[in-house]
Amino acid sequence: MKKATLLTLVFVFALSGIGMARDAGFGSKGPGHGKGNMGIPHGKWWKVPKVADKLALTLQEKEKLNTMHLQHRRKMIDLRSQVAKERLELEEILDSNAFTASTSMDRFKKLQEAHAILAIERFRFLAQVRELLGLERFQELKFEVKKRRMKKFRKRQSAEGYMPAE
Repeated sequence: MKKATLLTLVFVFALSGIGMARDAGFGSKGPGHGKGNMGIPHGKWWKVPKVADKLALTLQEKEKLNTMHLQHRRKMIDLRSQVAKERLELEEILDSNAFTASTSMDRFKKLQEAHAILAIERFRFLAQVRELLGLERFQELKFEVKKRRMKKFRKRQSAEGYMPAE
């Protein structure tokens, strides 16, 4: 019974890690990778002159984006650290001679809560960007990102010698 519980926990833990990696854009080679960011690029995209000009960003908006981004990055560092700590604690329980299913399940729930808080922070930043840009410019940003991703995808496919039928 203990082996079945342990295997189930390990399996669920592994699947949750794979799902989170895919949400973050890892392991995907298609043009729509990184869906976890809902179409906006990572990093300081507002500092790219073509993007800033296309969106007609003002100096004040760029400064606001800089401030928001810095606060977001600081928060993400703390939250990723918390996820790593929870993962470490769960691994310790799973590797312990004093293993119990209930203790491991409680720790697994804490790990999932830490992941949820991380996802909420990502979305909070997205919502702030959406609020700052408004609907029209937000849609334009998403369109530009999609266009750039498709261009990179096609370039990578061409370099690998694979060209899909159009």
